Amino acid sequence: MLTKKVMPIIGREFLTRARTKGFIIGTLIFPLMLILIFGGIFLFSVLFKPASRTYYVVDQTGKIFEELVRQLPDTLKNGQLKYQFIKQDVPASQLDQAMANYQKLVMENKIDGYLIIPEDIVQSREVRYSAKSVSDFEQQSDFERALSRIVTNIRLENIGLSSEVIRREMAQGNVRLVSRQITESGEIEKSGVSSFVLTYFLTYIMFLMIIIYGAMLMRSVIEEKSQRITETIISSVKPVELMVGKIIGICGLGLVQLILMGLIILAIVHFGESLFVKMGVNIPELFRVLKQIHFSPAVFIFMVLFFLLGFIFYSTLFAAVGAMVTTEDEGQQYQMPLAFLIMISYFIMFSVAKNPETPMALWTSLIPFFTPLLMFTRIAVSDPVFPSGAIVSIVTMILSIGIMVWLVAKIYRVGILMYGKKASIKEAIKWIQY
Repeated sequence: MLTKKVMPIIGREFLTRARTKGFIIGTLIFPLMLILIFGGIFLFSVLFKPASRTYYVVDQTGKIFEELVRQLPDTLKNGQLKYQFIKQDVPASQLDQAMANYQKLVMENKIDGYLIIPEDIVQSREVRYSAKSVSDFEQQSDFERALSRIVTNIRLENIGLSSEVIRREMAQGNVRLVSRQITESGEIEKSGVSSFVLTYFLTYIMFLMIIIYGAMLMRSVIEEKSQRITETIISSVKPVELMVGKIIGICGLGLVQLILMGLIILAIVHFGESLFVKMGVNIPELFRVLKQIHFSPAVFIFMVLFFLLGFIFYSTLFAAVGAMVTTEDEGQQYQMPLAFLIMISYFIMFSVAKNPETPMALWTSLIPFFTPLLMFTRIAVSDPVFPSGAIVSIVTMILSIGIMVWLVAKIYRVGILMYGKKASIKEAIKWIQY
């Protein structure tokens, strides 16, 4: 089937589209997005260095201010305190006048805000916080956490319990679940959340690329058919060779983008932390996320393999749709069932990712229409363990592709020469029987 005559078709389909602005932009947009995201993190971490903030504190209880300062000892990189609290002794009768003065100081940027801790804070559990901007929820969370801890301590001491002893016992009772996956070579630490998120992301990419490039193939068939180019081409090659050449050529476009994305993700996961550290960026939260992402070369290889199998399988059907219709509008109607099939497998993916070894997960992942996304999902979440049925699914996909190409070739050879009106499913079945 891959004769010398097919190679020019593959080259034409690949090169004509690879030179278009759409493909170049689509290929570069993922690395550009990553550069923008990580470059932005670096740039903003440099430009938006946090500054020390000054707050006046009116403590009407007389016993919370010192503890509040002790609870928030964080410092910035330059050694300054993150929050500088200045105690204000204000009689209750002069509080309104004092707040008016504080508001004036805030507007003149002499202080960043003020806190009013009421005398009955243990009962009311409310503290007034005023600032020019109240959008920094992280800072407000710091204040709430510190004040809540102080008030809780007071309430515990009021009923005769030692807050320090209770908190120490509570802290010692905290349990952290360290998930480990059992493999044949031992156990490895692996986060369930990161595995699921990574699998969701990779499967989504495959899902999009199969639909996008499948539709591109369909439009290519319709375009050549409407311009009567097909008649000229099939005078020198067989219709099935034309179809296979188009599938392989367009598949190459998807492979280029998928491999590029996979290599970039691999590089970020394995070298991202050291690269950021060399650039002077130290973001522990980001590094913790990167460490939890388990994207191995094996997962990358299977992602490429199942995209390849899934694209060829579905693209034969998209080619059949292109041969059966005469306009893109008609093609969009006929391709909807194909899009639904891919979407169904994507929705099932969420359940399979949580329970990859259940019989239902196994059997659904062996259905050729669902195999590309579901079996890859099982492999990705089970890595480095190889899930049951993986080899069988590859074999069944290859057989299914062979059968599909054989059937669709019969539709394709008749459909590409039919003009005037779109063919019905009944007519397409008759074409298979010719």
